[in-house]
Amino acid sequence: MRLYRTRFCLFWIFILLSSGLKAQTEYRWMSRPHAIKSLDSLLHQAPSLALKSNFYPHGFLDSLLQIPAKSKSSNDSLVLEKQIQNLATSFFEDLSFGNPRPTFKFQGYPFELRKNEVGLMLDSYLKKQSIVNLVNYLNNSSPEVKSILAVLSSNQDSLASNPARIAQLTLSANHYRWLHHIRKNLLLTVVNIPAAQLKVYQGNQVALKMKVVLGRPARPTRVLTAQIKNLIINPNWFVPRSIATEELLPEIQKNIRYFYASHLDLLDKNNQIVDAKTVNWKALSKDYFPYSFRQKTGVWNTLGILKIPFENPYRLYLHDTSEKKLFASTKRFYSHGCIRLEDPIRYGKLLLGPNSRAMDTLKIEGPYYNIPSKWIKVNKVAPLIIWYNLIDFDEKGEVVYLENIYK
Repeated sequence: MRLYRTRFCLFWIFILLSSGLKAQTEYRWMSRPHAIKSLDSLLHQAPSLALKSNFYPHGFLDSLLQIPAKSKSSNDSLVLEKQIQNLATSFFEDLSFGNPRPTFKFQGYPFELRKNEVGLMLDSYLKKQSIVNLVNYLNNSSPEVKSILAVLSSNQDSLASNPARIAQLTLSANHYRWLHHIRKNLLLTVVNIPAAQLKVYQGNQVALKMKVVLGRPARPTRVLTAQIKNLIINPNWFVPRSIATEELLPEIQKNIRYFYASHLDLLDKNNQIVDAKTVNWKALSKDYFPYSFRQKTGVWNTLGILKIPFENPYRLYLHDTSEKKLFASTKRFYSHGCIRLEDPIRYGKLLLGPNSRAMDTLKIEGPYYNIPSKWIKVNKVAPLIIWYNLIDFDEKGEVVYLENIYK
């Protein structure tokens, strides 16, 4: 009997403690009117934070603040608690990940959004009654977002405000929020098409930056995500059919010397080399061309001495180039879609890390002639983003507005 009473008492003690813990957990917001007021104020300030007020149905917060706490039933309080929590979670996830986020034609690398991380931060700052400080932390942790928000505020306060400019700043702030979140703990390559520039991030730090040459408007470079897994030293160039038939074939038909001067191999359907002298070039056309071209490795090669492939449906890749003079141009949009690198060797070494010894003897100026290609594995996770962002930053971190080259 005594044992039974002891167990009965322990059972009810457990129930009471559990109920108390449950109440503490369920009423994180309803027990903190000051935090609800702060959240309501922040939601009204959404445009100044590069977010849209209509993302957050917060009208009920205004009315909630007018109702005395004593008049709310426990059931009503629980429903309101869940509504406020969902609203706050949505708002702070947008501050962390951006809304809207960038979209890509092809997503070959799935970037993870760590939503649990945001939830833990929100709980921590809520307990300290300092969710405004969390907003400041999130906005200031990304140097790009911090710069854009400062410019956005200036534009919104201006009497001669430009709606199109405000819309662009708002969009870019959210895209850079997403970028800041996903680049943590990664060696991430980002190519911004309008800037014609490549940056490699190690966390928040830019480990490498260089000019690139991108697709001309008629053959634009596509936006995508991918993962770099290999690079190729001294690559052959397997000429795309469109280039072979529309650009090379007419020149060869004018003068066969063009074929030899371009250091090409002519391949049949079985990838066997065909003697160019035995071919009736005049009989060939865009519609009838049962061959393919392969350019030999060497300093003359269109891909230079380094090619960095990645999976994508557009046959795009990063590569060195034999046309170095193009990097001196302000508008560098000359390619058929692929990305030409200003400093491929330095980039390749960064990707390979300790495994970069194979590149130590490489020099852009050669001499390289018909050297066999060599594949090297990238032994780290190295995602690639190619995006189209009309806002970038100069050496001082100031906002730069870019021309819409693919408009």
